Amino acid sequence: MHDNYINLLTDFDNAISKNQATQINTFVDSALEFNKKHNIFVRSNKEEVFEKDIFDCLPLIKNIDEKDKILDLGSGGGFPGILIGILKPQAQTRLLEKNQKKCYFLNKMKDLLSLTNTKIIKTTLNNKNNLGQFSLITARAFSSTDNILKLTANNLSGGGRYTLLKGKKEKILEEIKSLNTNKYKYEIIKIENKNSERHFLQIRVNE
Repeated sequence: MHDNYINLLTDFDNAISKNQATQINTFVDSALEFNKKHNIFVRSNKEEVFEKDIFDCLPLIKNIDEKDKILDLGSGGGFPGILIGILKPQAQTRLLEKNQKKCYFLNKMKDLLSLTNTKIIKTTLNNKNNLGQFSLITARAFSSTDNILKLTANNLSGGGRYTLLKGKKEKILEEIKSLNTNKYKYEIIKIENKNSERHFLQIRVNE
């Protein structure tokens, strides 16, 4: 069964090495084990984690450059933050999470998987933060688009972008009605997903 999941990953994306697929498999097993006592996410088995979390996040990660400096907002159980750390070893990745229990878990995964490119930041995000600047800001189920832009206005470097993992297009269009299109340009990109309607919302500052 162990090899089945590794093969699933390498078949899904041939850019994923066998070593990376093994790391992801270890991460999922460890997350489920930790979850039994600490309840950090709502999943009942490994198949569900792969279907609803791993395969949900992988298309986003394909769009990340190895040179990116990344801030993942509300990393929670590590989707996509820990996956980015595994699959983009040259990128600098920062996982922001305010919950103590989830931060403990993320640090545990970082150490277990030897993710030297990844750091966990335990803090509550505000618009006067001193986190620095990033070429890519990601989020999955963190907050509204408008709120993300307000809270991270000083964190996007010149030429940088937001890639937010979202659901239905109709809901995204509703959410971005208040987007200042003089300041920002956006693109909604459909993701092939057999379980539900999923999109990236990619936002850049107008030059």
